[in-house]
Amino acid sequence: MSEAEAPSALVLRVDARQCELRLADGSVHAASWRSRVFDRRGDDRVPIAVGDRVLLESGADDLAVAEVLPRRNLFCRRGSGEDQDERQLLAANVDQVLVVSSLAEPPFSSIAADRILVACSFAGIPARVVLNKVDLGQPEQLAAIRASYAAAGIPVHATSALRGDGMDDLRSAIAGRTSVFYGLSGVGKSTLLNALAPGLRLATRESSAALGSGRHTTSNSQLYLLPGGGAIIDTPGVRKFRPYGLPPSELPLHFPEMVAVEARCRFADCSHRTEPGCGLRQAVIEGRVPESRLRSYLEILAELEGIHGGTGGETPPGPDHKTRR
Repeated sequence: MSEAEAPSALVLRVDARQCELRLADGSVHAASWRSRVFDRRGDDRVPIAVGDRVLLESGADDLAVAEVLPRRNLFCRRGSGEDQDERQLLAANVDQVLVVSSLAEPPFSSIAADRILVACSFAGIPARVVLNKVDLGQPEQLAAIRASYAAAGIPVHATSALRGDGMDDLRSAIAGRTSVFYGLSGVGKSTLLNALAPGLRLATRESSAALGSGRHTTSNSQLYLLPGGGAIIDTPGVRKFRPYGLPPSELPLHFPEMVAVEARCRFADCSHRTEPGCGLRQAVIEGRVPESRLRSYLEILAELEGIHGGTGGETPPGPDHKTRR
């Protein structure tokens, strides 16, 4: 196959040193990538993401990625363990990220969801929260979580993949769009995707009762084209998400309900920890900003300051969202 016959392709899946591609004619092929692509990876653990458009060239025996085309956006996270200084690419050229959580088994954690939402805002990607397993939770808990994101303008979908709650609204939200489904392990993401698109037949596993968390069922991100238009990107479940590249000074911009409140702080550089005259802490006391959102902000701020430099102040004790508010 010549370069003229296959000038570009869509990346459906990325594995070690190769990827799965969909060509313009709809055919799917495996391809390696040229060493120069890997040589230009910079801080990226792997230089190609699911959803990338790539230029191809062919050799005597294989098809190879020669270049990654410019992206309109990139969803990524900070690596973990020995790779914590590297950027892990999760998906590129997407229309939205759906932060999949569960109301119970495992319990919803606002800190976990807010970390992903901050990364989406920093990347300029619209996001939605999907609360799955609502059949296992309490209505008042669901109402409290909805209210906590209302001021931030973040849509919340309440679903039960097994019972069918909220599935029609969720199908409408993803129709014609490229959507990333991302969340912690065990929240029922694969079951949810199977209910949305039965033809996927993704493997599922139950949550671990002993650990209160889930078991991984997806090992690599995978893009699936939907029959009616659009696509979904299934991603591996994670235990902890850390934003990549976000300066501590920009963090308040990614908590939109806090921006107007910050103007009432006595000090322009208020960190919202212990400074006198903090408008944000006063807004929490008055119930205008949820305490769970302030706690998320302070935890992420301390982490970013530890990475980029700063005060690195400790997060004061307080409630996570979880099952108690």
